[in-house]
Amino acid sequence: MTIHAANINCSPGLRAQFDVYFCTLGQGLAAKDLTQDRLAHAARLDRLPDPALAAMGIARDDIPRIVFRDLFCL
Repeated sequence: MTIHAANINCSPGLRAQFDVYFCTLGQGLAAKDLTQDRLAHAARLDRLPDPALAAMGIARDDIPRIVFRDLFCL
């Protein structure tokens, strides 16, 4: 059974993207271990429609990379 914090408003797709992102990094990190600020930023981006993300030069699949760009570089 998977348990998610009730106060984190991320879509299941965004949680899956974080899992793939951190597995790729091999850092042993998981989305549940991230700070609330970064998750909140990711959730805000995830709620935007695709055209709004495109206007910002962001693809939906890039959200984890954008949110953690100051920590990791892929």
